[in-house]
Amino acid sequence: MWDNLRKRSFAGPSICHMCRQEEETALHLMQTCQKGRKLWEKVAFRCQKEGRVQGDLKITIHNWSQKPFQSNLLNTLWHLIPGLLMWNIWKERNRRIFKDQTMPLEKIWNKFHQNIMETLSIRQWHSEDLPTLPQEKSIWANWRLQLNQNSIVNNQSNMQNQEASTWTPPPLDMLQLNFDGASKGNPGKAGYGGVFRNHKGSPQCIFMGSIGWDTNNSAELEGLWHGLKLAHERNLFPLIIEGDS
Repeated sequence: MWDNLRKRSFAGPSICHMCRQEEETALHLMQTCQKGRKLWEKVAFRCQKEGRVQGDLKITIHNWSQKPFQSNLLNTLWHLIPGLLMWNIWKERNRRIFKDQTMPLEKIWNKFHQNIMETLSIRQWHSEDLPTLPQEKSIWANWRLQLNQNSIVNNQSNMQNQEASTWTPPPLDMLQLNFDGASKGNPGKAGYGGVFRNHKGSPQCIFMGSIGWDTNNSAELEGLWHGLKLAHERNLFPLIIEGDS
């Protein structure tokens, strides 16, 4: 942020690149800027929750730490909103500064909406997690999110009964770590990721990261290494480890 750079004696422009009307601060950019505020207002409309943005970042984050819904799915959606929305506002700010490119608000919203949908879709939901109250069904409909049928698990079924699945779940009371890594070009831009799942196939922990310019093998090893560190830090044991390299 320009206000932080000035504290370090950096002399440069301080105007907000989103609205080009006021000084850029963290509070202004993320909440009070007229551009970003329209996105927050759209969130409030779709969630039917007014007054959650209070003009103070700490208060706003606190407002999102609660669970205002009965549905676990809606509560997860609710908790994703502030981080993903502010991340997309930050990316647009940097796009305007460093690339001299401007994305319309509607496209920023669509990117944010896509992030929400993708994050919800990587989890598996049980029928009791879905909205059942009329108002909560209405809120879910407002978001226009479509979960893949593979993301919804019937209470009477389990992963072993899904013929299309090639993943074998771990035994009861165990976790399984699946990790992977790849580089674009080998060597090239490389990254890794992994997921810990229980015997029902439900994700317990997900991680990912980038290692810059490297090889496929290095990316695979980084995925394994970070998975083992997380297992140690969070006591994710007993554990089965599975990779494809």
